[in-house]
Amino acid sequence: MPVNKSAAIRYRIIDRCLRNRQHKYPTKEYIRQRCMEELYGDMADDISVSTIEKDIVAMREDAGLGYFAPIKYDRLNKGYFYEDADYSIDGMSLNEEESEALRSAAHTLSLFADVPLFENLKEAIEKINTRLSLSANLEDPSINQYVQFEKPVTQKGKDWIKPLYEAIVNRLPITFTYFNIYKNETRTHELEPYLLKEVRNKWYLIGWTNKHNNFTTYALDRITGLDKGIKAFKYRRDFNPDDFFKYSTGIMEGPKPKEKVVLEVYGPASRMLQVSPMHHTQQIIKESSDKLLIELEVTVTEEFIHQLLGICNEMKVIKPATLKKRMKEELRKAMGYY
Repeated sequence: MPVNKSAAIRYRIIDRCLRNRQHKYPTKEYIRQRCMEELYGDMADDISVSTIEKDIVAMREDAGLGYFAPIKYDRLNKGYFYEDADYSIDGMSLNEEESEALRSAAHTLSLFADVPLFENLKEAIEKINTRLSLSANLEDPSINQYVQFEKPVTQKGKDWIKPLYEAIVNRLPITFTYFNIYKNETRTHELEPYLLKEVRNKWYLIGWTNKHNNFTTYALDRITGLDKGIKAFKYRRDFNPDDFFKYSTGIMEGPKPKEKVVLEVYGPASRMLQVSPMHHTQQIIKESSDKLLIELEVTVTEEFIHQLLGICNEMKVIKPATLKKRMKEELRKAMGYY
């Protein structure tokens, strides 16, 4: 049976509620509240519990929708869940109502693409509109045959964004379980959260740890449990999110002293860095047809060193001496593998 745009959106919200690992077994009332918030915000429009009941039945049984969602009710936890933990309607083709709802939303967003408030979303809005402009049929297989859009490597960790945002806004300390890939161990950490930051399609949390008396960065996709405290912590006025990463080239940084780095770059890498600078402080000191001498002011971290290693066959560190020595060590180490 045909559905209206609001129903199509509600199905997506219900699906997201059922897949939310941080709020298992949502009740009909909880789902109703989420639908209210996302569809209408503070507006007076109301959604009844019976509407949510009908939506769940439709997602389970409506052949026209084609979801046949394995939604079950857990009497012990008094809430709903997917019998198949890996199920999601995201894997289903969009029906006409959903396609129209997406086209309408994309058009509305495009009207605000140049507003400063949406500056960080402009690229995503343009990507959506590019896709929609290629074919009226969003499921047209020829699009993927001739045009490939970049896909994020991971989507893990995004469920933590909302509870972490709430903890940051309310200045509540958090306790969470975290897997350290360098030490290959899982430990519990206590943190005063200050900032959420996205870098290369991955989300990170920056916060103050009393244990180390410093700001530390954690990847959201390695957090497996989270609890918020009750008593607000005292906000450190010396933290400025704009300055914190001012001289960084990645995410695993802190307020470390900046260093003046001079690089001699050759061949294609020299031309690449003219088009895509390594950092906003990059300055060209000397230029020739096949060689570039550049200067940067950055915090020299593991991420920056890895970035240099990516062009090590076309680049030489001139200064500082400590970085030159480290690069030699890394290159000798790499040669040892061969």
